[in-house]
Amino acid sequence: MPDDAAAHAIRYLIDFIDGNRGETIVRELQGADGSGRTRPFDVSVASLDTDLSFLTKRATLVTAKLILSQPGGEHRYLVNRETCKWCGKDPERCGPDCRYEDIQIDQLFAECDDLHRLGAYLRDCAPLLEQGQLVYFPQTFRRRHLESRAPDAQSTSSPFNSVGQIELGDNPDRTLDLIVKGHRVVDVPSGDPVKARLVTPLLQLDLPMLEGTSLRDYCAILTQESDALAATQAYLRGRMLDVDTDPDKALVQLAKLDAEIQEGVLAARSEVARVARRSAVQAAGAAMATVAATLVAVEGTHLAPVLGMLGAGGFFSAVLAADQYADRRGELRQRPFYLLWLLSRRSVPA
Repeated sequence: MPDDAAAHAIRYLIDFIDGNRGETIVRELQGADGSGRTRPFDVSVASLDTDLSFLTKRATLVTAKLILSQPGGEHRYLVNRETCKWCGKDPERCGPDCRYEDIQIDQLFAECDDLHRLGAYLRDCAPLLEQGQLVYFPQTFRRRHLESRAPDAQSTSSPFNSVGQIELGDNPDRTLDLIVKGHRVVDVPSGDPVKARLVTPLLQLDLPMLEGTSLRDYCAILTQESDALAATQAYLRGRMLDVDTDPDKALVQLAKLDAEIQEGVLAARSEVARVARRSAVQAAGAAMATVAATLVAVEGTHLAPVLGMLGAGGFFSAVLAADQYADRRGELRQRPFYLLWLLSRRSVPA
């Protein structure tokens, strides 16, 4: 019996095959008319690394949708299904009329070296998977054949049939944009310069707030802070596309960008702390004013002087201050480094 993580991976793989999700994704990547991509920030990446966390945490900062595959793994048997060709039921429960009818054998397989690792990854990424920001695209296969229950009959088999693979060979209509190995882009099969220039430099940046944040926390923060993510993506997309194609110049630009990001995160930390300190006083004042106002409502005007202790405006000024603080937090979420600051709060130093 597989453990919980491996069982989770198996369920995902089976659902992917049964739902024909691979075909749907390929059609989306190829565009409605089959002539090109319709969404420039949907990026399909094949990772040749065993750990998918590094690539996931980098690429999702610039992609609208990341389609991630991990080809070349061991063929894993997922499930064997047997149905009576005549009645469609389990052959063990067929009626007498089905005695000599063929049995349909349906076997599902997927490429995967470690089901436990994959299952843990899929569970950590559940928020991004559910919202469609991330798609794990497994290399899957289906094998079908018939077995006759008639005496001395021979079964007929079909070879492995692909039911959803991202093309890796020389194919002009391939749907794969990038191949990553050792945390670097090693090939750009689609020849799309935008996709390559979006992801390639991002893999080289030194971003400790990403490395120290668990994948589960990272995915949760991204889905909870959609405004902050949109601001970060807009900023990083522009900066990545501006990186020079000359390797030497690119290294200098990335070093400057590293420093800029670190400075931006520190500035965001300082600003959030300042707003938080101000909000603590405002929240306390609002709470006191609420209590005082309630007492006044109940006891009449005898406790009205209590409101005077809160300063000019009393309850209403406290409420206004709280509203202004809420607006200020909304402004912070529009800053490109706010999301990275959030991630740095959950980051554990090495």
